[in-house]
Amino acid sequence: MSDQPVIRAIRDREFAYLLTGTRLRFKQKIPRIDIGSIHLEPMNEGDTIDLPRWVAEVLVEMGVCENQEENFSSEVFKAVTREKIAGSDQLSTLRPDFYLKVRRQLFFGAQAPNFRPSSIPEFEKMRTLVYDLVALRLRKILSLATSLSPPTDIKEKLTPEEYQIFDSVYGLLHSWRSIVMEGK
Repeated sequence: MSDQPVIRAIRDREFAYLLTGTRLRFKQKIPRIDIGSIHLEPMNEGDTIDLPRWVAEVLVEMGVCENQEENFSSEVFKAVTREKIAGSDQLSTLRPDFYLKVRRQLFFGAQAPNFRPSSIPEFEKMRTLVYDLVALRLRKILSLATSLSPPTDIKEKLTPEEYQIFDSVYGLLHSWRSIVMEGK
């Protein structure tokens, strides 16, 4: 079984995600800046602006801006807590772009120690929480995929990446059951 469709789907979604907007706050006064086809007029410290994520990542990496979204470590901690509270047979809901955000955070977080060694402990804690969350959710997804009749709201509870896993495993198991138990 090839994993190429999954990888391609994630990369396609990540490309679209990088084009979505996010709010930034400038940490300093800046002159006009040209980043690719984006032209930013002069900004003052404290000004906020909505920009595509790929531009935001460049400005944050330069230290010019800070992202105004919720701290990602906090978002991951809340997701793990909700997943544990939901119990072993129920899934909490994650944002559809959750794993796209995880990929970007892990990519930039792995580079951050080169710039800020003090960020290593927070990055490692966040990475551990992500692994915990993935393990929790995968166990639940696989359990639901073995069910003869999964919940009707399963697609709403899963991110697109998770649903692709669920759908593949469920289909495979359904085919296997048909061959083994019904001789089809």
